[in-house]
Amino acid sequence: MHDMILGQPAFVEEALQRTAAADRGSFPGRPRRLILTGCGTSFHAAMYGARVFQEVMPSVPVLAIHAYDLAYGSSVPASATVLGVSHSGSTPTTNRALRRARRRGCRTLAVCGLPGSAMERLADQTLVIGSTHDHSWANTMSYTTQLTAFAALASQSRSNVGSSVESSLRRLARSLGTTLGCESRVRRLATRVAHEALVTFLGSDLDEITALEAALKIRETCSLPASGYHTEQFLHGPFLSIDDRESIVMLRSREDGPRSAAIARALEASRARVVTVGESARAKIRLPAMPRILRPILSIVPLQFLAYYAALARRANPDIMRTDIARLRAGVEALFH
Repeated sequence: MHDMILGQPAFVEEALQRTAAADRGSFPGRPRRLILTGCGTSFHAAMYGARVFQEVMPSVPVLAIHAYDLAYGSSVPASATVLGVSHSGSTPTTNRALRRARRRGCRTLAVCGLPGSAMERLADQTLVIGSTHDHSWANTMSYTTQLTAFAALASQSRSNVGSSVESSLRRLARSLGTTLGCESRVRRLATRVAHEALVTFLGSDLDEITALEAALKIRETCSLPASGYHTEQFLHGPFLSIDDRESIVMLRSREDGPRSAAIARALEASRARVVTVGESARAKIRLPAMPRILRPILSIVPLQFLAYYAALARRANPDIMRTDIARLRAGVEALFH
């Protein structure tokens, strides 16, 4: 996991090169309706992709629907284009969703981290964004490369995303390298967080998705109870469950205004242990400034480190995700074998 986190600048650069070489006119093309789907970390990437594509294709309905619901729930409209997201291309439920969509007459697309996968055989067109298997079971580089590919596709689709996004994509690998410099500060934070009863991640706009992904990383690597919320949504009920055994990680951007500051003060007044991460001058862990569309590619990195070091502090191996525990290994084998 540690190697994969540190390798992200190079992996993201490869994803950018591969996306730039793709057929811009046909991927994703001009769909009447676009549905992005996946499982786990790849579903969070699909959520991000749906939000970004909706901004550059305002006249097209764009949704993120979990692969389980497409595979087993109500059928997808035949007029839709369904885009599956997977690093390995072998996720059973995602591939079943694509197979079902294809039988319905839908156009099927795939964003995959590796070539020659089963997913390629189910898609009318596949964008392969990498050549290296993500050796971290708690996928890290696979997530940032998927987000990078979607951001690059969006910037190619419409000029209205702004020239700042184009120039920032060109220096994205360098910005990721700078972001990796937060490791030592996050390591110290993780030692404390690991011994709390739970950790909650808060983010707004596209970083709401970052909060969900961060909570997934924590639970995957070390079993520490974790949740992700939109910053405002947390106030409507969950806020009242705060106690002194909880750590809160709040993502803050340059655009955060008085409401965000008021929420941070309210959290501190409740005696929650709050750490702020982001571009904001008030953030305890500062990140390089980025256009908002690209921000989640950087903001997840300190939280990947947090999951890694929290796992070590809790004497868990983040690379096997607790499959050394017999009852959990039996459950995994029942699901995937």
